[in-house]
Amino acid sequence: MLFVSGCSSLLKTPTNGFVKNGMPLYSIPEYLEPERKIVLEEALKFIGTPYCNGGNTPFCSDCSGFVLQVYRKIGIKTPRTAHDQFLTYASEDVIPEPGDLIFFRYAERGKIAHVGIYAGEDYIIHASEKKVVILTTLDYMRKHIVGYGRM
Repeated sequence: MLFVSGCSSLLKTPTNGFVKNGMPLYSIPEYLEPERKIVLEEALKFIGTPYCNGGNTPFCSDCSGFVLQVYRKIGIKTPRTAHDQFLTYASEDVIPEPGDLIFFRYAERGKIAHVGIYAGEDYIIHASEKKVVILTTLDYMRKHIVGYGRM
């Protein structure tokens, strides 16, 4: 199964790892507690799901709808919008671990504009507004991070 993320192609392997040109890019960390592994396993199942504003289905999703669906699979009910998820879960005390939420603001002042699931090792799984649900590094988004949240 081939997934496209931006200009680079990632191949999903049966062990929930991602490889590019035969080199491992990402795999779920083995040291995680079971609940965090389940969150990441569920999130990775959405890779390739088309983006649509207001979407919260396995067929079309926006960023907060994606988070809502992933956590619903493990029995956690979340607010619908990225901003409300931030207000509910963000904490200054969170040192991010895989499976935590990561929040972004693009305007200096304003509501939280984006949310994703931190995958560890500088990776995030999120519904990209211009693409699909993707696994990507935080490189181009790092300057917009405003906090992390833990369920």
